[in-house]
Amino acid sequence: MIRRRREPVYRTSSGFVLNLDDDQRHLLRRLIGEVRELITTGSNDDAKMRRLFPPAYTDDEVLDSEYQRLMREELVASRLSSISMVDEFLATTDGRAMSTAELEAFASCLNAVRLILGTLLGVADDADEPDDPQSPDFALYQYLSWLVDSAVNALMTR
Repeated sequence: MIRRRREPVYRTSSGFVLNLDDDQRHLLRRLIGEVRELITTGSNDDAKMRRLFPPAYTDDEVLDSEYQRLMREELVASRLSSISMVDEFLATTDGRAMSTAELEAFASCLNAVRLILGTLLGVADDADEPDDPQSPDFALYQYLSWLVDSAVNALMTR
């Protein structure tokens, strides 16, 4: 009998199930904690921060500066809120299903980690590969990409 492997995130009648073991949950909590640290202490000039908060107006520095002045605090607060929600969910082991809002936050947080890691690895877009595609960091990048893809697919299922 061939058993189909269950996706790491899937929809049930009660919400979304996150099919991860304790070690995987711990890893994800550590990684999103590092994103929280970067957001709260990092410099806006840091390449990783620029990847998380890209310019809204790439061809007009004045407009982009104004956008950043008006929106940056809200964008940071939104990211930090998502991180808190996901960290709280990952810390629980009661087996409850995730809500749509929690799964959206989960996908957003993991994508933030993925974006930062991709920046460190020199991955400019999904078609690029780093200098050493066998590196543990690239394996982590691929794992995060798989989790984000699974979360998005679960959100799209009816």
